[in-house]
Amino acid sequence: MRVIFLGTGGAIPTLERSHPSIAVFFNGEYILLDAGEGTQKQIMKSGLGFARLTRIFISHLHGDHFLGLFPLIQTLSLLRRKKRLEIYSPAGLRDVLHELVSKAYLEPRFEVEVFEINEDRSFDFGKYEVNMFHVFHGDTQTFGIRIKEADKPGEFDVKKANELGVPITMRGLLQKGMTIKTPSGRVVYPEDVLGPPKKGKLLVYSSDTRPCKAVVYNAKGADLLIHDATFRDDLKDRAEKTGHSTVGEACAIAIKAGVKKLALTHFSAR
Repeated sequence: MRVIFLGTGGAIPTLERSHPSIAVFFNGEYILLDAGEGTQKQIMKSGLGFARLTRIFISHLHGDHFLGLFPLIQTLSLLRRKKRLEIYSPAGLRDVLHELVSKAYLEPRFEVEVFEINEDRSFDFGKYEVNMFHVFHGDTQTFGIRIKEADKPGEFDVKKANELGVPITMRGLLQKGMTIKTPSGRVVYPEDVLGPPKKGKLLVYSSDTRPCKAVVYNAKGADLLIHDATFRDDLKDRAEKTGHSTVGEACAIAIKAGVKKLALTHFSAR
Protein backbone atom coordinates (compact mmCIF):
# COMPACT_ATOMS: atom_id res chain seq x y z
CA MET A 1 0.00 0.00 0.00
CA ARG A 2 1.26 3.45 -0.95
CA VAL A 3 -0.45 6.73 -0.06
CA ILE A 4 -0.17 9.89 -2.17
CA PHE A 5 -1.70 13.15 -0.97
CA LEU A 6 -3.16 14.93 -3.99
CA GLY A 7 -4.93 17.67 -2.05
CA THR A 8 -4.77 18.66 1.62
CA GLY A 9 -6.53 22.02 1.58
CA GLY A 10 -9.84 23.00 3.13
CA ALA A 11 -12.95 24.54 1.61
CA ILE A 12 -10.88 27.26 -0.08
CA PRO A 13 -7.84 26.03 -2.03
CA THR A 14 -4.54 27.91 -1.95
CA LEU A 15 -1.63 28.15 -4.35
CA GLU A 16 0.11 25.44 -2.33
CA ARG A 17 -2.84 23.17 -1.47
CA SER A 18 -5.57 21.69 -3.65
CA HIS A 19 -8.99 20.53 -2.51
CA PRO A 20 -9.10 17.17 -0.67
CA SER A 21 -8.08 14.00 -2.49
CA ILE A 22 -5.90 11.06 -1.51
CA ALA A 23 -4.69 8.25 -3.77
CA VAL A 24 -4.12 4.83 -2.23
CA PHE A 25 -2.04 2.62 -4.50
CA PHE A 26 -2.05 -1.16 -4.40
CA ASN A 27 -0.26 -3.55 -6.72
CA GLY A 28 -1.63 -2.72 -10.16
CA GLU A 29 -4.38 -0.28 -9.20
CA TYR A 30 -5.23 2.74 -7.10
CA ILE A 31 -8.33 4.25 -5.52
CA LEU A 32 -9.22 7.81 -4.56
CA LEU A 33 -10.50 9.03 -1.23
CA ASP A 34 -12.48 12.14 -2.19
CA ALA A 35 -12.06 14.06 -5.42
CA GLY A 36 -12.11 17.80 -4.89
CA GLU A 37 -11.62 20.38 -7.60
CA GLY A 38 -8.26 19.96 -9.36
CA THR A 39 -7.92 16.25 -8.60
CA GLN A 40 -7.24 15.26 -12.21
CA LYS A 41 -4.41 17.78 -12.50
CA GLN A 42 -2.87 16.49 -9.28
CA ILE A 43 -3.08 12.94 -10.64
CA MET A 44 -1.11 14.10 -13.68
CA LYS A 45 1.50 15.80 -11.51
CA SER A 46 1.87 12.71 -9.32
CA GLY A 47 2.67 10.45 -12.25
CA LEU A 48 -0.07 7.97 -11.30
CA GLY A 49 -1.78 8.22 -14.66
CA PHE A 50 -5.47 7.45 -15.18
CA ALA A 51 -5.50 3.86 -16.44
CA ARG A 52 -5.04 2.20 -13.06
CA LEU A 53 -7.79 4.15 -11.26
CA THR A 54 -10.54 1.67 -10.32
CA ARG A 55 -12.68 3.19 -7.55
CA ILE A 56 -13.47 6.52 -5.93
CA PHE A 57 -14.83 6.88 -2.40
CA ILE A 58 -16.56 10.16 -1.57
CA SER A 59 -16.78 10.89 2.15
CA HIS A 60 -19.56 13.49 1.93
CA LEU A 61 -21.28 15.81 -0.47
CA HIS A 62 -19.60 19.11 0.28
CA GLY A 63 -18.28 20.63 -2.93
CA ASP A 64 -14.64 20.66 -1.91
CA HIS A 65 -14.74 16.86 -1.62
CA PHE A 66 -16.46 15.82 -4.85
CA LEU A 67 -16.59 18.57 -7.50
CA GLY A 68 -13.44 17.23 -9.15
CA LEU A 69 -15.38 14.13 -10.22
CA PHE A 70 -17.01 15.64 -13.28
CA PRO A 71 -13.94 16.98 -15.10
CA LEU A 72 -12.12 13.76 -14.20
CA ILE A 73 -14.87 11.66 -15.79
CA GLN A 74 -14.81 13.87 -18.88
CA THR A 75 -11.05 13.45 -19.24
CA LEU A 76 -11.29 9.68 -18.84
CA SER A 77 -13.93 9.62 -21.56
CA LEU A 78 -11.81 11.75 -23.91
CA LEU A 79 -8.96 9.32 -23.31
CA ARG A 80 -11.32 6.56 -24.51
CA ARG A 81 -11.42 4.68 -21.27
CA LYS A 82 -13.34 1.40 -21.52
CA LYS A 83 -12.99 0.02 -18.01
CA ARG A 84 -15.83 0.59 -15.55
CA LEU A 85 -15.33 3.18 -12.81
CA GLU A 86 -16.99 2.59 -9.44
CA ILE A 87 -17.95 5.48 -7.15
CA TYR A 88 -19.04 5.00 -3.53
CA SER A 89 -20.79 7.95 -1.94
CA PRO A 90 -23.50 9.10 0.45
CA ALA A 91 -26.96 9.25 -1.13
CA GLY A 92 -27.53 12.08 -3.59
CA LEU A 93 -24.49 11.87 -5.83
CA ARG A 94 -26.13 9.76 -8.52
CA ASP A 95 -28.76 12.42 -9.24
CA VAL A 96 -26.19 15.23 -9.22
CA LEU A 97 -23.93 13.30 -11.58
CA HIS A 98 -26.78 12.45 -13.93
CA GLU A 99 -28.00 16.07 -14.03
CA LEU A 100 -24.60 17.51 -14.82
CA VAL A 101 -23.77 14.86 -17.39
CA SER A 102 -27.05 15.40 -19.23
CA LYS A 103 -26.94 19.22 -19.14
CA ALA A 104 -23.27 19.55 -20.07
CA TYR A 105 -23.23 16.81 -22.70
CA LEU A 106 -20.58 14.88 -20.80
CA GLU A 107 -22.01 11.41 -21.45
CA PRO A 108 -19.03 9.12 -20.69
CA ARG A 109 -17.94 6.44 -23.11
CA PHE A 110 -17.46 3.98 -20.28
CA GLU A 111 -19.63 2.67 -17.45
CA VAL A 112 -19.77 4.76 -14.29
CA GLU A 113 -21.50 2.91 -11.47
CA VAL A 114 -22.48 4.88 -8.36
CA PHE A 115 -23.10 3.01 -5.12
CA GLU A 116 -24.97 5.20 -2.64
CA ILE A 117 -24.40 4.51 1.04
CA ASN A 118 -26.85 5.36 3.82
CA GLU A 119 -25.39 3.31 6.66
CA ASP A 120 -22.06 1.87 7.75
CA ARG A 121 -20.94 -0.58 5.07
CA SER A 122 -18.06 -2.91 4.29
CA PHE A 123 -16.79 -3.87 0.84
CA ASP A 124 -14.30 -6.68 0.14
CA PHE A 125 -12.32 -6.21 -3.06
CA GLY A 126 -9.87 -9.06 -2.55
CA LYS A 127 -6.65 -7.05 -2.34
CA TYR A 128 -8.21 -4.81 0.27
CA GLU A 129 -11.37 -4.26 2.30
CA VAL A 130 -13.04 -0.87 2.70
CA ASN A 131 -15.29 0.11 5.61
CA MET A 132 -17.29 3.33 5.45
CA PHE A 133 -18.43 4.49 8.89
CA HIS A 134 -20.31 7.55 10.11
CA VAL A 135 -18.37 10.42 11.65
CA PHE A 136 -19.67 13.72 13.04
CA HIS A 137 -19.61 16.67 10.63
CA GLY A 138 -22.60 18.67 11.77
CA ASP A 139 -25.82 17.94 9.88
CA THR A 140 -24.04 16.56 6.82
CA GLN A 141 -23.97 12.79 6.40
CA THR A 142 -20.26 12.06 6.39
CA PHE A 143 -18.29 8.83 6.31
CA GLY A 144 -14.83 8.03 7.55
CA ILE A 145 -13.04 5.43 5.43
CA ARG A 146 -11.10 2.45 6.78
CA ILE A 147 -8.92 0.47 4.38
CA LYS A 148 -7.44 -2.89 5.40
CA GLU A 149 -4.94 -4.38 3.01
CA ALA A 150 -5.23 -8.15 2.63
CA ASP A 151 -2.60 -10.21 4.40
CA LYS A 152 0.19 -11.44 2.15
CA PRO A 153 1.61 -14.98 2.04
CA GLY A 154 4.54 -15.64 4.33
CA GLU A 155 8.08 -16.26 3.11
CA PHE A 156 8.45 -19.28 0.85
CA ASP A 157 10.73 -21.98 2.30
CA VAL A 158 12.69 -23.22 -0.70
CA LYS A 159 14.55 -25.86 1.33
CA LYS A 160 11.31 -27.35 2.63
CA ALA A 161 9.79 -27.32 -0.86
CA ASN A 162 12.79 -29.22 -2.19
CA GLU A 163 12.47 -31.79 0.59
CA LEU A 164 8.80 -32.30 -0.26
CA GLY A 165 9.55 -32.65 -3.95
CA VAL A 166 7.55 -29.64 -5.07
CA PRO A 167 8.31 -28.84 -8.74
CA ILE A 168 9.29 -25.25 -9.50
CA THR A 169 6.27 -24.95 -11.81
CA MET A 170 3.87 -25.65 -8.91
CA ARG A 171 5.39 -23.38 -6.28
CA GLY A 172 3.45 -20.33 -7.41
CA LEU A 173 0.20 -22.17 -6.66
CA LEU A 174 1.26 -22.72 -3.06
CA GLN A 175 2.18 -19.05 -2.74
CA LYS A 176 -1.36 -18.21 -3.86
CA GLY A 177 -2.77 -20.34 -1.04
CA MET A 178 -3.63 -23.42 -3.10
CA THR A 179 -3.06 -27.03 -2.08
CA ILE A 180 -1.19 -29.15 -4.64
CA LYS A 181 -0.34 -32.77 -5.36
CA THR A 182 3.23 -33.43 -6.48
CA PRO A 183 4.08 -35.81 -9.35
CA SER A 184 4.90 -38.44 -6.70
CA GLY A 185 1.38 -38.14 -5.28
CA ARG A 186 2.28 -36.20 -2.12
CA VAL A 187 -0.29 -33.61 -1.03
CA VAL A 188 1.37 -30.35 -0.02
CA TYR A 189 -0.49 -27.58 1.80
CA PRO A 190 0.53 -23.90 1.66
CA GLU A 191 1.37 -23.90 5.37
CA ASP A 192 3.89 -26.69 4.74
CA VAL A 193 6.18 -24.32 2.83
CA LEU A 194 5.09 -20.81 3.83
CA GLY A 195 6.01 -18.84 6.91
CA PRO A 196 3.49 -16.78 8.93
CA PRO A 197 1.38 -14.41 6.79
CA LYS A 198 2.58 -10.82 6.47
CA LYS A 199 -0.09 -8.61 7.96
CA GLY A 200 -1.61 -6.08 5.56
CA LYS A 201 -1.47 -2.36 6.31
CA LEU A 202 -4.37 -0.50 7.91
CA LEU A 203 -5.24 3.04 6.82
CA VAL A 204 -8.02 5.23 8.24
CA TYR A 205 -9.22 8.53 6.78
CA SER A 206 -11.41 10.54 9.12
CA SER A 207 -12.66 12.99 6.49
CA ASP A 208 -14.22 16.17 7.93
CA THR A 209 -15.21 15.52 11.52
CA ARG A 210 -15.27 16.58 15.11
CA PRO A 211 -13.31 14.23 17.39
CA CYS A 212 -15.49 11.14 17.71
CA LYS A 213 -15.41 7.60 19.11
CA ALA A 214 -16.04 6.08 15.68
CA VAL A 215 -12.64 7.24 14.45
CA VAL A 216 -10.89 5.97 17.58
CA TYR A 217 -12.61 2.59 17.26
CA ASN A 218 -11.89 2.12 13.56
CA ALA A 219 -8.32 3.42 13.78
CA LYS A 220 -7.20 1.18 16.67
CA GLY A 221 -3.60 0.21 15.95
CA ALA A 222 -3.71 1.65 12.41
CA ASP A 223 -0.50 2.04 10.46
CA LEU A 224 -1.68 5.48 9.34
CA LEU A 225 -4.49 7.77 10.46
CA ILE A 226 -5.28 10.72 8.20
CA HIS A 227 -7.28 13.18 10.28
CA ASP A 228 -9.05 16.48 9.79
CA ALA A 229 -6.96 19.33 11.26
CA THR A 230 -8.73 22.32 9.78
CA PHE A 231 -7.99 24.78 12.57
CA ARG A 232 -5.26 25.78 15.00
CA ASP A 233 -5.94 25.01 18.64
CA ASP A 234 -6.77 28.65 19.41
CA LEU A 235 -9.70 28.39 16.97
CA LYS A 236 -11.43 25.49 18.73
CA ASP A 237 -14.72 27.42 18.94
CA ARG A 238 -14.68 27.79 15.18
CA ALA A 239 -13.95 24.07 14.77
CA GLU A 240 -16.91 23.17 16.99
CA LYS A 241 -19.29 25.41 15.04
CA THR A 242 -18.26 24.05 11.64
CA GLY A 243 -17.89 20.36 12.51
CA HIS A 244 -14.12 20.20 12.12
CA SER A 245 -11.14 19.39 14.36
CA THR A 246 -8.11 21.29 15.56
CA VAL A 247 -4.53 20.09 15.25
CA GLY A 248 -4.43 19.24 18.95
CA GLU A 249 -7.70 17.32 18.80
CA ALA A 250 -6.45 15.26 15.87
CA CYS A 251 -3.30 14.40 17.80
CA ALA A 252 -5.37 13.38 20.83
CA ILE A 253 -7.46 11.02 18.69
CA ALA A 254 -4.30 9.45 17.27
CA ILE A 255 -2.97 8.84 20.79
CA LYS A 256 -6.26 7.29 21.95
CA ALA A 257 -6.33 4.99 18.94
CA GLY A 258 -2.68 3.99 19.34
CA VAL A 259 -1.87 4.57 15.68
CA LYS A 260 1.65 4.22 14.35
CA LYS A 261 1.59 7.35 12.19
CA LEU A 262 -0.65 10.42 11.96
CA ALA A 263 -1.05 12.65 8.91
CA LEU A 264 -2.97 15.90 9.20
CA THR A 265 -5.12 17.23 6.37
CA HIS A 266 -7.88 19.67 5.35
CA PHE A 267 -5.94 22.75 6.41
CA SER A 268 -7.83 26.03 6.50
CA ALA A 269 -6.69 28.72 4.06
CA ARG A 270 -5.95 30.83 7.14
